[in-house]
Amino acid sequence: MKSVFITGAAAGIGLATARRLASEGWFVGLYDIDAEAIRNLLLGEEFNAACGGYCDVGSFDSVSQAIAQFAKATEGHMDVLINNAGVITPGHFESVDPEDIDAMIRVNISGLTNVAQLAFPLLKDTPQSTLLNLCSVSSVYGIPLLAVYSASKFYVNGLTQALSIEWAEHDIRVLSIKPPFVRTAMLEGMPSQLMKSFTVDFSPEQVADAIMHALAGSGRSYLLGRKAKALAFLSKVLPESLGRRIVMHVTGY
Repeated sequence: MKSVFITGAAAGIGLATARRLASEGWFVGLYDIDAEAIRNLLLGEEFNAACGGYCDVGSFDSVSQAIAQFAKATEGHMDVLINNAGVITPGHFESVDPEDIDAMIRVNISGLTNVAQLAFPLLKDTPQSTLLNLCSVSSVYGIPLLAVYSASKFYVNGLTQALSIEWAEHDIRVLSIKPPFVRTAMLEGMPSQLMKSFTVDFSPEQVADAIMHALAGSGRSYLLGRKAKALAFLSKVLPESLGRRIVMHVTGY
């Protein structure tokens, strides 16, 4: 039985992906800061082969304990790690609360890094294992009103690219999924200026489908949606000044 460790598994993309993998016979490790939600999920019938519990990805000790629990349940195997946990606080950069900035850095950057590093021994000991990082379309070009979040996803993209080279010798495939806005609680409080420009074209279930497709494929980076692919293409082929103008136009600046 294949096994998967998922962070941010209590809701949204994490939960949709967990449900999809469980339905296909995977052993699923569900981890989230919402321990009660995970506990309720494990009591249900849809996760018969599963474990899970509290995990604060920003805490090295918390991640270490979660991975140790998972390793015990799977006898040291981890076929797939889905680094999904993330937070977002939109707004003009100078007005965003410093605590919210710290949270985005702590979860999106430090947290994702903690999980990947601590899971490495299990991934290394599991033949043909995979690390899948949830990235974002906002890693293609810095998005105004999402400056810190966007920058954190540039980090995710860079780490993914580097580890895809470093970890190849250990038979670990490393890739990223880059969705646009998804219908989850993370969109609450999003500025109307951005919501007018970036339509919500994806549900968590559709992203879960894309994750399944990526796991079965051989690529290293998966941009979701025609608009995202168009933006990525234009940012590569156009001079930087024109790329900047496109982003300004799209975001209403």
